[in-house]
Amino acid sequence: MKFARKPVLFAFAICSVFGSFQTTEAKPSKSSAAQWVWRADKTNDEPIYLRHQFEITGDVKSASLYTTCDNRATVWVNGKAIGKVPDWQQPLLVAKAKSLLKKGRNQIAVKAQNKGGVAAFVFKLKVEMADGKNWEVVSGEDWKLSLEAADGWEKPGFDDSDWNAKLKTLGKLGVQPWGIPGEKAPDKAAEPDEFQIAEGFEAELLYTVPKGEQGSWVSLCVAPDGSFYATDQGGKGLFRIVVSDGGTVVTPLRVTEAGSDQILSGAQGLTWFQGSLWFHRNGGALYRVIDSNGDGLPDQAEKQPSNNGGGEHGNHAVIPDESGKQLYVVGGNHAPIPPQDSITRKRVQSWSEDHLLPRLWDARGHARGRLAPGGWISRYDPQSKTHDLHSIGMRNAYDIALNSAADLFIYDADMEWDVGSHWYRPTRINFSVSGSDYGWRSGTGKWPNYYEDSLPPVVEIGPGSPTGLLSGTGTKFPVKYQRALYAFDWTFGTIWAIHLKQEGAGYVGTRENFLSRSALPLTDAAVGKDGHLYFLVGGRGTQSAMYRVRYTGKESTEPAPALDPTKARQLARQLENFHGVVDSSAVEMAWPYLGSEDRFLRHAARVAVESQPVETWIERLNGVSSHQTMITACVALARSGSAEQQSLVFNTLGRIPFASLPLSQKLGFLRALSLTFIRMDRPSEIQREMILNVLERELPADNADLNTELIRVLTYLQSPEVVAKTIALIKNRPETIVPDWAAIAARNPSYGASIKGFLDNPPPSREVYYVLMLSNVQNGWTLEQRKACIELLNEAGKGSGGASFPGFLANIRDLHLSQMSNEHRSALADISGESFNPVPDFEIKPPQGPGRQYTLESAGKHVKSLKGASFQNGRSLYFSVSCGACHRLGGLGGDIGPDLSSIPNKFDTSYVLEAIINPNKDVSDQYSMFDILLADGTQKQGLYVRNGKDVSIYPAGHSGEPFLTTVDQVKSVKQTSNSQMPAGLINSLNPSELKDLMGYLMSGGDSKSRIYR
Repeated sequence: MKFARKPVLFAFAICSVFGSFQTTEAKPSKSSAAQWVWRADKTNDEPIYLRHQFEITGDVKSASLYTTCDNRATVWVNGKAIGKVPDWQQPLLVAKAKSLLKKGRNQIAVKAQNKGGVAAFVFKLKVEMADGKNWEVVSGEDWKLSLEAADGWEKPGFDDSDWNAKLKTLGKLGVQPWGIPGEKAPDKAAEPDEFQIAEGFEAELLYTVPKGEQGSWVSLCVAPDGSFYATDQGGKGLFRIVVSDGGTVVTPLRVTEAGSDQILSGAQGLTWFQGSLWFHRNGGALYRVIDSNGDGLPDQAEKQPSNNGGGEHGNHAVIPDESGKQLYVVGGNHAPIPPQDSITRKRVQSWSEDHLLPRLWDARGHARGRLAPGGWISRYDPQSKTHDLHSIGMRNAYDIALNSAADLFIYDADMEWDVGSHWYRPTRINFSVSGSDYGWRSGTGKWPNYYEDSLPPVVEIGPGSPTGLLSGTGTKFPVKYQRALYAFDWTFGTIWAIHLKQEGAGYVGTRENFLSRSALPLTDAAVGKDGHLYFLVGGRGTQSAMYRVRYTGKESTEPAPALDPTKARQLARQLENFHGVVDSSAVEMAWPYLGSEDRFLRHAARVAVESQPVETWIERLNGVSSHQTMITACVALARSGSAEQQSLVFNTLGRIPFASLPLSQKLGFLRALSLTFIRMDRPSEIQREMILNVLERELPADNADLNTELIRVLTYLQSPEVVAKTIALIKNRPETIVPDWAAIAARNPSYGASIKGFLDNPPPSREVYYVLMLSNVQNGWTLEQRKACIELLNEAGKGSGGASFPGFLANIRDLHLSQMSNEHRSALADISGESFNPVPDFEIKPPQGPGRQYTLESAGKHVKSLKGASFQNGRSLYFSVSCGACHRLGGLGGDIGPDLSSIPNKFDTSYVLEAIINPNKDVSDQYSMFDILLADGTQKQGLYVRNGKDVSIYPAGHSGEPFLTTVDQVKSVKQTSNSQMPAGLINSLNPSELKDLMGYLMSGGDSKSRIYR
């Protein structure tokens, strides 16, 4: 039977994510149901093709058309190409569209394509009839989609009956991050007297950008002669700005790449360096723009070693480094790192996802499949044209800045759809030291700030959309403001002054509202040669302008002396010289600082040690007595060593009295232990029992972070106590701590609505995360414990969060249901919303064949697209090839193996196909084969399942009754590396049947899945 949610249970997930909108007769409205849509299965840069038909039965009086696409589209109406969308900030607007329409059937056709990052298309046609009726044609999931173009596909008479690829919606027109491009933008720049600004400062409007000719500016830099350079986010080009007492003069510049006539535009990073303008293009590459004709203006672009892609989550800032000889270059979380042959040094050692428990991808598909390194910073040498990879693990950091001590900082964002979840990270300022990994991982996988192999932020700001960041060095401001960083928030119209305080080898900070206004889309800034602060507003098609901030107060504006690095910071810099470099003196110098209480100094030492061959320092662990040194060194060995060295890690950690450690070291100990399991191997049964004996007595703890990590490790080790103790924490949970974000949210009522909803009605975020982790505990559950988890999720559903939060709750619920026994699922149906009956009530037909010996490559060719897959045939094949004998899917099937209903939330088609073809490649311990020796000398092999004193041994494959015995009759149990699942299950299928089966698997057994729409 299919899952059927009851109206009051998880209804929010359905309302916020799904919905099909038909052409309807309605009055024109700003709240039109036009939907942002894209293909449901994945987001890449391959074009998609859309068609939609509608009828006109009377005379049209007038019509207007609006459409745009992230990133580009061509649109036909009734076979006539009516225009192109060059990027989503520049919608195609046809104010007089009556002549495009006709009586009878009308046809819209669209070719749409992404350029990295989020992809989406939206369409709205308003029609006023001669009889006074008004109606709209809007984009939605009901539009026809194909992933291939056939001859004449854009023509009205084309037969699109087999266009069955599925669309998904990403929200109504008006939803962020797009808003309504080209609409609701102010037609004039904001007046400076509307700004809230720090005492003693004044702002003035210098220039209002004519949008039609010069676009919407997002990047700004200052040249040596005091002039400025800015670029449009779209295709309007590069501009030189001269500000004087006589006014502001803007000169458009025609810059092209050698051998191309295309104007260079769309920089998300600009800087003047070594006599040239450096230009980091949105979705493009890094360019050096030179003056080729000697007129003093840059005019010719030279491409540098770099990669393309990512769009607004792609190539970002570029600034000179502290030496003045190289450049720092920033990429967002969708930007590929520079080409491998250009990277000569990687300061970050051996990055990976490093999750002890499985993560869930974003419930709406954002950044699904995106893996480490995420956002990154490299140091680029223009002479050798090589990159030194400096730091990773950001999400979509846009800009960076050096303070007067020559330390580097970055302004990073998180996904606002995650607000309300425990894994949401507020926008923040990071001190971007050499070799750092700030732990952004997609979905629920973001690392907490306390992980020993990561670093904490300098300051957390709150929700927002970070854009520019710059240092106050060089301003004619009071000392306090000269030493501040200025962080720009596009969404909430705020310039934050970040006041830094040196603390050991790192920094801590506070934020001050320096300048703000509702609807002030701040983008970038520069310090002028006159010491004033110049900034831009614009981006995403909004009205752009340039402003200047002066200090007019009474405090001294004499230049402040540069900050001297602390002794700890000087030492950390010496250690950073060893990052990514093999040096025989590195270990001797770095080892003593592995035990430092200074986290940034300890980090610098660990990365220096990790950069050296393991054999040069591994023996040092035997003589260590400092608990912190033991923990840091074990983290280093887990990240750098091999499985053969795992016993040394266990022996080292085993010498540490966990119970007497301070909190920070307990957290470090647990991370070291986790990394050992992740990077090396699972513990033996003896090691597992020893670890459980230490950690089980520590749960519950007095600290919530420590409880989180204890639950994580104990869940991984399948502790028999972790469920009961965690349920007790859930039932006795404290009130959710609500952050102070109300003032921020009020600056943008539309975008801030979900923030305000969360603040007014916060869900139990941490406890939801507990329930997610517990979904990995396989055995020992009571009905009351299962009930407590479902009730907690239902309670969380009454709270408010970002757009992805409801979907995450639904997916976590489904994880728990998939692990329950038939009896528990049936007993909890009244609160889970599930209609459950595991017995098929339909005819099961054998495969038609002819089959073949499938390989991953040959099978993969037939399931690149699941378009046209049959639900009924796929469901039948699921049972006829015996998948259903062991696995439950969509509420149907056996419960010997894992329930497969949640695989669409975790895996893609390629992963699932490989698991079927090569079942022994990646075997869960819970479902691997065992060699069992019984007390009477009999040997058995199969899946070993213990339920209290009773033991069931299921033979290999999918047939045969289990052998039943008791624990006291089992002499030994030895795990093997083989799966219970046999190879070759799909070899009886023909390619069409293979597609049907994979469609059924990837739908989660749900006939209403987008796969079948």
